[in-house]
Amino acid sequence: MNKTLLSLILGVIIGSVFSYFLLDYENQTMEFLNYYGEESKIVHELDFNYFSNTAAFIIVASLIVYLTISWIERKNKR
Repeated sequence: MNKTLLSLILGVIIGSVFSYFLLDYENQTMEFLNYYGEESKIVHELDFNYFSNTAAFIIVASLIVYLTISWIERKNKR
């Protein structure tokens, strides 16, 4: 398997697990009462800080896996 593909797959797995356990997803829901004649209107929003921090975890984990695989390959060539 290609070193880059392997590091991306493992980075997604490791970064997702770390973000699941270390970050707190805050569901942002707003409820508007008497919104243009309706009794209530519920608006759901995404937590963009959570998604950007998860992307950062995935990028860092992929980079660490790639550098570790490169280091192991160089060490074995000697």
